[in-house]
Amino acid sequence: MSNTENTGISCNAKTNICSSVLKPDKQKIEANKNSKLPKVKLVYYYDALCGWCYGFSSVIKKVKQVYGAVLNIEVVSGGLFINSKVGFVNKVAPHIKARAYKSVEARTGVKFGESFLKDVFGTGKMVLNSLPPSIALCVIKEACPEKELEFAEMLLQAVYFDGINPIDLNAYTPYVERIGVEKSLFFSKMNDSKYQALAEIEFEKFKSSQFAGMPTLVLQTEDKSILLANGYTDFEIIKQQLDAFFLK
Repeated sequence: MSNTENTGISCNAKTNICSSVLKPDKQKIEANKNSKLPKVKLVYYYDALCGWCYGFSSVIKKVKQVYGAVLNIEVVSGGLFINSKVGFVNKVAPHIKARAYKSVEARTGVKFGESFLKDVFGTGKMVLNSLPPSIALCVIKEACPEKELEFAEMLLQAVYFDGINPIDLNAYTPYVERIGVEKSLFFSKMNDSKYQALAEIEFEKFKSSQFAGMPTLVLQTEDKSILLANGYTDFEIIKQQLDAFFLK
């Protein structure tokens, strides 16, 4: 398998099972940025409890770094563990203990934290519930919209490296404060039904998209949508598609 092959590996929202560069021409990108064309939206379907999204972190960060001047990146929570799929980590995601995380590490270079693995291979007290982190992301999207992607990535780090329990709202405090939102304001909004409703709208948006898994990237213009990635995809492949769009 070449380093630029799209494996199609993703976290499947229906089954909860993991299935399977040239330097940018900055002058041309700058020209597009200064043109009359509207800034294009890149929709990133993700979930804070998606292991392959955790592995995708370095890719999406690089997309932001290289194309942030010409792309508005919107993060949409897909709802990987909701309703009947909520439960203790080793019950609803036994593939993790079966060392599926090793596949993510080998393919992406990311490392799962000792605190997370200690729980998985120990008491397994972590409860996988996508709703609390998705509500938290909706709160931050409203309070600090320019830090939307940054906080989304923080949530992945919080769960899969630092090993927080997603249902423990107090565990979110250091990440929220790092973003610049006061703890009291955050907790007030977390208990406001408005933000749960916003999170559920995002879940429905992903469901209606008909994509089976996450991470997924869709480039949206006024008149069309272009699928860039469905499942973990190397930056070089995404870059080739974005360059074909922006640098033509």
